Amino acid sequence: MAWAVLTSAHISPRGGLAGRYVGASGDIALGIGAGANVMIGGSNKAVALQPVSVEGQVGVNIALGVAGLELQAAR
Repeated sequence: MAWAVLTSAHISPRGGLAGRYVGASGDIALGIGAGANVMIGGSNKAVALQPVSVEGQVGVNIALGVAGLELQAAR
């Protein structure tokens, strides 16, 4: 899995993403649909993680979700 990382603060290249993250996801389709996911957290809640993915749907659907993730620095 690949993630796009967005931050409003300077983070250390080693262990800079460590911390707890919470996020939400949503998908909606009425005919053709799309989805989005984002997680916010890390150091001072200044980091946003966006999974790099392509989603597509055809039909009628709505889905919402909540997620949590904890990253620890490697030793």
